[in-house]
Amino acid sequence: MVKTISNRLRLLAPALLLLTLALLLLIGPPRTAPAGGWSWKLPPNVVSLDPGRRNPIFFVGERITFAVGGKSATRYEVRDYYGDLVDRGKAAPNMILKSQPPGWYKLYVYDDADQGPPWGKIVGGTMFAVFRHRPGFPPLAPKSAPPGGDGVGDQPTRDTIGMGPERLAVPDASKPDEAIKNLEAEVAIDRAMYLPFDPLRHRVLMVAFPNGTKDLAGVRKIVAHFQNDVTYWEPRNEPNGGSSGADFAVKEMKPFYETVKSVNPRLKVMGPGTVGIGPPGNMLGWLDDFFNAGGAKYIDAFSFHAYNAINGDLIMGRWSLDGLQALLARHHLQDIEKWQTEQGYFAAMYGSYQPSHQGRWTMLQMMLFEQYGIPKEHNHYWYDKSHGFWDVPTWWEEEDGGVDPAAPLLRAWSEELYGTNFQRAYHFGLVGDKLYIGSLFAGPRKRVAAFMSNGLTDGQVDLRVSGPGPLHLVSAFGVARDLPVTRGRATLPVPELPVYVELTPRQTVQVIPDKDGPDLALLPGVTAAASGANTNDIAKIHNGVLENWYYTQQKPDQPWMDDTPTFPAWVELRLPHPMTVRRVIVYAGTPWQSMGTLLDYELQYDDHGRWKTIEHVREPTRTIKVYTPPSRTTVDSFFRDRWIFQHHFPPVTTQKIRLLVHDCTWGGGATKDVVDAGGQTGPHHVTLREIEIYAR
Repeated sequence: MVKTISNRLRLLAPALLLLTLALLLLIGPPRTAPAGGWSWKLPPNVVSLDPGRRNPIFFVGERITFAVGGKSATRYEVRDYYGDLVDRGKAAPNMILKSQPPGWYKLYVYDDADQGPPWGKIVGGTMFAVFRHRPGFPPLAPKSAPPGGDGVGDQPTRDTIGMGPERLAVPDASKPDEAIKNLEAEVAIDRAMYLPFDPLRHRVLMVAFPNGTKDLAGVRKIVAHFQNDVTYWEPRNEPNGGSSGADFAVKEMKPFYETVKSVNPRLKVMGPGTVGIGPPGNMLGWLDDFFNAGGAKYIDAFSFHAYNAINGDLIMGRWSLDGLQALLARHHLQDIEKWQTEQGYFAAMYGSYQPSHQGRWTMLQMMLFEQYGIPKEHNHYWYDKSHGFWDVPTWWEEEDGGVDPAAPLLRAWSEELYGTNFQRAYHFGLVGDKLYIGSLFAGPRKRVAAFMSNGLTDGQVDLRVSGPGPLHLVSAFGVARDLPVTRGRATLPVPELPVYVELTPRQTVQVIPDKDGPDLALLPGVTAAASGANTNDIAKIHNGVLENWYYTQQKPDQPWMDDTPTFPAWVELRLPHPMTVRRVIVYAGTPWQSMGTLLDYELQYDDHGRWKTIEHVREPTRTIKVYTPPSRTTVDSFFRDRWIFQHHFPPVTTQKIRLLVHDCTWGGGATKDVVDAGGQTGPHHVTLREIEIYAR
């Protein structure tokens, strides 16, 4: 393990420093200072776990085996993505674990002796995955296969997953011969393992010059060498850090474009690759400046980085992408190709390990991008492997080769979308479109409908089905089952990860949209009250806007947060007169840094001066204190990040609806243990973005 930045990433330090600050948001909403952080020192009796292959990726039907290096292991446990214990047994020099269905798993190896904090009895651990066998994907490469470049990436395994393109990079254009040598190895890997697969979803290679293109002679030499293999070329990384949009367009984008086109006019130039796509005053203002200076003339494709663009929130994601699309349309670029060329999400989070964060945020982004013309083949997940750059831990592969949840989730995504392209989006009604996302993908031989909730763990969508037989469902990890269809209708469970409906040639599905009627909480005369001092504007919880600070990064857009010092806390909406109520939707905060969600609360209504409980919600935290050697984390939090809560109930007549809150998260941490471990957490206070009330 190395606690320094690799040579390539050291060259990117200015841009990455900007990125790190953007992610940590040190000047943003209040956060609880982490007490922990990465726990560098390994257990005294640490053992190694060797799966006998490049990565601990197994295929259905294969034995799951690990050779244990060391003598201190006595027992093991295996937990799945949700933290459920699925296997346990005695450790042995060559362990054969219980067979598992497709999915993501975490292996824990223990000794009988307690080694003291932070390790306890842990002596080893890793993360492994089970994939389905599918044609159209290259096999897992042997251990001896080179990773590509300087080891920052793992192109062979990325290509086996099928997740999307590697961002091939030239750190220094003034050293073209060195760059060509390194790129030849990387291009050879993708030529063999990426380009030939799934021809319907068009695959191409890209090369970026993240540290700039001042040496245009070097740029020209590199482009000329690879013009038959690499189609897309991108200049300096995140130019908004240090340049105005106009300066970059004229002084860098234009000469770079002209240099690439002088080699071969059929090559494509993309840019400008800004750090985000936030609203005016943030990135959109910079982009306006870029386009007003003529930048559109020097790009064939628009590229950007998606930091603080979605953040696990479908609503914010649509704001970001709709805003971008409107900007492009103003400059007559509404049909331009779009690429996302740098961004990923954390599983290992500065001392805590939170698989649901990476899993849910990654898949929501993938689902949303397809609807906005950004297929996975134009979406670079940054970056592959943990290699010593601990400031931005968005990797999907641990330093020991173990894989984080993004790997099996993106493999199943790639399997389901294989041989198809995005055809159309499903719509769920005015309310439903805030709760769900769905798309139909179609090709010559298959059609697949994909659905996902916006943070509900118990979502359901009613479908109208034509054609015979049940619906064949596939989970986000690749586990199949059938769903009965009754008189042409089916109720589809839609959790916080995708569910795929593999349609037969004679089947179609249509979403039956919601018919909730108006939101009673928006009526004139509605007021809100809470147990705290109400220093924040409580009217935000019933104004029809789901505020998210991360979109504008301005104080007025921070969601309402209660300041009741102890629990229980209460929040209520008061209607102008008694009304019939059948449904309530509670939008807490998307768990991340300062924004938290609810863990334990009662939904109540006022019945002639007495509060009666309609439903009591208790959300499991699924958090355990345990050390993991590869990720240097001391807590595993399998919390599912639920932040939207739906309540359907027999009609009641009332003038007041109340939440009686007994517990909530610590911002982005499910429990205080996540705070102590160093996760991205916030105050132990109620955060609410909106409460909606419906009569039907």
